Amino acid sequence: MHSISKKTLLLTVGYFALWCAGPLLLANQGDWWGLPVWFWFSCLFAPLLLIFFLILMIKSTYHD
Repeated sequence: MHSISKKTLLLTVGYFALWCAGPLLLANQGDWWGLPVWFWFSCLFAPLLLIFFLILMIKSTYHD
């Protein structure tokens, strides 16, 4: 069985930290387009940031 790489664990922990930080840090920031700011951070920004870092990792791994 393959072990989980350190990069995978780092991405997972980083995503979880960003996801949790939204409601904790931005709960009193109001609304933006009818949704709380913490929602935009936790449910949209954090996953997009995860995808961005994953793409960077893949590019650095399979660099031509």
